[in-house]
Amino acid sequence: MQKFALLIFLLSVSLGDFLFAQRPSAVLGRGPGVANRMKPFIQSGHRLLHRDTTYVLTGWYFVDSLASLTIQPGTLIVGDTASAATLIIRRGGKINANGTASQPIVFTSSAPAGRRKIGDWGGIIILGSAPTNKPTTTQIEGGFGVEPGTDAMYGGANPDDSSGVLRYVRIEFPGIAYSQDNEINGLTFGGVGRKTVVEYIQVSYCGDDDYEFFGGNVDAKYLVSWINVDDNFDTDHGYSGRLQFLYVKRDSTIFDASAPGQSNGFESDNEGRSPYAALPRTSARVSNVTLIGPQSDTSSTISGKWGHLAMIRRASEFSIYNSILVGYPMGIELRDTLTQRAAIDGRLEIRNTSIQSRTRTLGLSSSPSTGNIAGFDIAAWFNRPEFANRGSTPRRASDVGFTPAAFSFDPKIHNPIPTAGSEGATAPAAFNVGRLSGDTWFTPVTYRGAFDPSKPMSAQWTAGWTNFDPVHTDYSRGVTNVEQVSTLIPTEFVLEQNYPNPFNPTTTIRYSLAKAERVHLAVYDLLGQEVTILVDGHQQAGEYSTLFNATGLTSGVYFYKLSTGSGVQVRKMLLLQ
Repeated sequence: MQKFALLIFLLSVSLGDFLFAQRPSAVLGRGPGVANRMKPFIQSGHRLLHRDTTYVLTGWYFVDSLASLTIQPGTLIVGDTASAATLIIRRGGKINANGTASQPIVFTSSAPAGRRKIGDWGGIIILGSAPTNKPTTTQIEGGFGVEPGTDAMYGGANPDDSSGVLRYVRIEFPGIAYSQDNEINGLTFGGVGRKTVVEYIQVSYCGDDDYEFFGGNVDAKYLVSWINVDDNFDTDHGYSGRLQFLYVKRDSTIFDASAPGQSNGFESDNEGRSPYAALPRTSARVSNVTLIGPQSDTSSTISGKWGHLAMIRRASEFSIYNSILVGYPMGIELRDTLTQRAAIDGRLEIRNTSIQSRTRTLGLSSSPSTGNIAGFDIAAWFNRPEFANRGSTPRRASDVGFTPAAFSFDPKIHNPIPTAGSEGATAPAAFNVGRLSGDTWFTPVTYRGAFDPSKPMSAQWTAGWTNFDPVHTDYSRGVTNVEQVSTLIPTEFVLEQNYPNPFNPTTTIRYSLAKAERVHLAVYDLLGQEVTILVDGHQQAGEYSTLFNATGLTSGVYFYKLSTGSGVQVRKMLLLQ
């Protein structure tokens, strides 16, 4: 009788979970399926996407000039593969995707957990009216302009142009090929202006470049590039923006295998055709990059398609500061005389940066074959004392301070923070030098790289909103993160019992904060080992709810612990798989 009662209880829990999982859904665009592949849908008015609905993005979805798309925090948008789903914001249009650390906005594959793959859908393209060095009738790459209604032109004369807000947004499995060896990037900016807000973005498992900037001067902070095929950051056509706090992670088995392809960390061009002299020049400045390439050990063999930490060419004036770049076969290359001249004249700088590569750490080459500047010694330039760079000769990643955990893809293990006392943790940064002098946009910090070496990963800017295992994430209930369910101020700090309990495989955990403070909520097994972090960040007073998904875990007792400045509370829960 007791077994029967338990069976009835478990069945009721399963049925309740099933009913709860039936989220509303809505289609964006003409509809899924190959019949709508790259077919345009033009949104001409203003539209709001709600967090309680899962949206299926289909075909080429254009937000037209003067139109806007607003997306609530915690909203899930899945891209349809058959129709090559892509979101395009035209010049004059706006996207307002203003997520939060506890409720990021997620664009991902429409495939179920475990079956998602690189290039499942297109990506996000934002077009603006800021200056470039191309005609304003230039179409963004991706095959646009061929079919009626698919114009996607960019550029103009307004450096203060705004295309809206992208904040706390994840873009997973983009980069679909619209033709052989021609893919859409994860996040593309064409002539986007400086009044556009871009911060806390993660692009994962992209079939092409994660981020590409075609001209414009949009700035961005706190960007993650996680396992992609081609380049991590590509800058072209006069892009003059600023980037700070960038985290790059590569997988040695995933690279651009096409005949002309080469996978680099940074790739920067002024323009694609000789003599490359168009104005304005590409002159982006980046600071505080942690770039971890595919080669964890210099004795390991990887594909010859892997290239450089940074390929700077075709008259680019791309500059790097206060960064740690490791794990590539080759280091930094200045390719062609115009790029080399920019370095000599101080328009291209590399300062306070530590690099590591297996063989050719610093190189010169010419494209086209016009030779290099006579007498220019790139190693002597890189090693100028005032530049305070390190790594002009081949060495290992461990020499900089990275352990094998920096190259791990296990979310529980991976750690890109250099070891205490190492070069990566102690080498100084500087913001009052060269092309950074007087620029107050950059956040001055004392360290190189994207992460504060004095803090654990749970306290870094990536905590809480990023996802380093999107392949297996269960999105059946939407973006599974913490939600504030009441703004009424509770009288005490309380961690409630999860419901349902026992559970299989999901359960809801609620807690109350009597005041604003930093919150850390994690799940542990019986051995005290951390299973997952559910919440890690600052929250206002109120009542909160978050979902714990135990898919892949074994049955048994687990504990969840809430830690705040007000104290620590622990409760027990039972998983029955």
